[in-house]
Amino acid sequence: MRRSSCRVFRALTRTFSTKQQIVVHPDVRHALAQKQPVVALESTIITHGMPMPENVETALLVEQDVRRNGAVPATIGIIDGCITVGLTQEELMELARKPREQVIKCSRRDLPYVVKMGQSGGTTVAATMIVAHRVGIPIFATGGIGGVHREGHITLDVSADLVELGRTPVAVICSGVKSILDIPRTLEYLETQGVCVATYASEGGVFPDFYTRDSGCKVPYNLPTAEHAAQLLRAWQQLNLQSGVLIGVPIPAEHAADKSAIDAAIKQANAEALAQGITGKDVTPFLLAHIARLTKGRSLQANIALIRNNASVAAQIACELAKEQSSTTSRKSSIKNPLVVGASILDLSFKITEKRNLHLDGATYSGVAKQAAGGVGRNIAEGIYKLYGDVNLISAVGRDQLGQILRQLMPQTLQNGLIVDESHATSLCSVVFDQSGDCKLILGDMEVHNSITPQLLKERSNLFRDAPLIVMDSNISEQAMTCMLELAEHYQVPIFFEPTDMFIAGKPFKLPPELTRHIRLTKPNIHELKTIVETITGQSVNWEPNTKVERSELLAQAKQLLHQIESHFNCIIATLGAHGVLLSIRSDAAHDTSKLLSLSPSCEHITHFYAAPKLSNIVNVSGAGDSFCAGFITALLRSHSLDECVAAGFVSAERALLSESAVPSTYFHNELAFESSFRDALQTLQRHSL
Repeated sequence: MRRSSCRVFRALTRTFSTKQQIVVHPDVRHALAQKQPVVALESTIITHGMPMPENVETALLVEQDVRRNGAVPATIGIIDGCITVGLTQEELMELARKPREQVIKCSRRDLPYVVKMGQSGGTTVAATMIVAHRVGIPIFATGGIGGVHREGHITLDVSADLVELGRTPVAVICSGVKSILDIPRTLEYLETQGVCVATYASEGGVFPDFYTRDSGCKVPYNLPTAEHAAQLLRAWQQLNLQSGVLIGVPIPAEHAADKSAIDAAIKQANAEALAQGITGKDVTPFLLAHIARLTKGRSLQANIALIRNNASVAAQIACELAKEQSSTTSRKSSIKNPLVVGASILDLSFKITEKRNLHLDGATYSGVAKQAAGGVGRNIAEGIYKLYGDVNLISAVGRDQLGQILRQLMPQTLQNGLIVDESHATSLCSVVFDQSGDCKLILGDMEVHNSITPQLLKERSNLFRDAPLIVMDSNISEQAMTCMLELAEHYQVPIFFEPTDMFIAGKPFKLPPELTRHIRLTKPNIHELKTIVETITGQSVNWEPNTKVERSELLAQAKQLLHQIESHFNCIIATLGAHGVLLSIRSDAAHDTSKLLSLSPSCEHITHFYAAPKLSNIVNVSGAGDSFCAGFITALLRSHSLDECVAAGFVSAERALLSESAVPSTYFHNELAFESSFRDALQTLQRHSL
């Protein structure tokens, strides 16, 4: 049975990096690197706090609330021993579907065991604080924290959350202490731990008690606005106290429960827990579930409302706190980011499951349909974003439902440069794969790409000016290509051309040579290479490409084609299917890859063939070439050697081949894991000079 792509990825990452146990989603990593506001979220509401389906629905709504208020959500959980910061929707669902007895409620003490044994867990307040602090997230939103249990002065049952607040510098935004606990003793304990406790927009500093707005206790400080809260947190950070901050946000009045009814339900639930011998970390989930039944679901709705409100408040505070970093972010924005101009497409793929040959004869074939974000330009941009860290994308979508779906599937950062067209539909591409995963037919509506006009490109000329490299796919119009080449000439920036399809691969080379000379790198497959040769030379090639022939024959034919056009480029990466890649590079770039970005005329060329690594359990072949491109470009921009650039391309393509989507949700844990992976791949990489 085929494992899911995320599970395959987690298995691979444990193989490549045993030292690094935390995976950070690229959106979260990017936001942290850019000093953008991020809010950590826990996962015990998914695994232990709420029933299905309310647990997943609430988790997704909470993330939406964080985004709506200008911050990036980072839900933290553990899946198969991998601590993950920024769970995807697929991972949230996977965690929720696991039987409760297979998911551990993880506090500090549980983390080593769960990671070591490859188990899954929902992180409590304490564990979420630890992970958030480890990756640099200062603000965490939750429902309510643990505390001193009733009769805790006798049983010494005190939540680890309180100790963690005393030693981990994370600000916790919550609706106070769960009302099932002893709130006065909890506040006393927090004072002993040196935790700064304040309320948010609460008259008279009245501390909330989860389901209701008034616990009967007061705290010393009240923060009337997000700006006041951020000012307190700035001072807290500057003092480097190494302890947490607790901000109690009252549940919105319209959702607050009746205090007498809740108190009665808590009393009855406690009596039932005592009668059943419920102890330890099982007490809180038991009491919350029992109270929900006793209040006929009203407590659950109050729980959902307060969590969502806390997430919104936390996001607002995070945004205020991030404002002081604006000058740093502005300076960072001057760092040169690669630019990608090309297609964004909603891919609808069909994989035939019947064991019979495909014929275009009107017959019906059984298959599996999938929907994903696609488009060569978009895929490459997302790959570079996840591997390199920063990239700009210029692309076009329609203002329609398909466009909304596509944008939901794209990282938020890549949407900044999208052109939204009122008059054209979002590009939809239907792809048919046979049983082995080979692409047999593609039908596409590409009209919206004509919305990338010369005028709109000129309006974004600063992106061309600041780019170390421009990536152009062949889906855009010749007019847009002409404008891009003129801008590349003006700002002296090299272009990496992705031919996209054999029928349009020659498009830019129909333009005057004085324009196309800024196309310094290209990555055609063997069919596209033939088209480019025919367009540049003006002569037909009397050879029909076929990757099924013997490797020696294929290499000989490919080398002949490369020789005819090599003087036009610094680097041609000819992909030869499962055989590997054949590179034609200027000889002075063999030991200095910066020459691949040079705008000076090409000198003598040399060719190298790299055999593709063998890979089993292939899930999807549609995005492998785009991921190779992203990996190669990332290593090139980081000044790695030619062999390392190729190895980076191969390991990135491998991740795509093991992913359900064209671009994997995550390639590697971090930059170190990426470099470790392609350096390991160098050990088995076969290079032959030709």
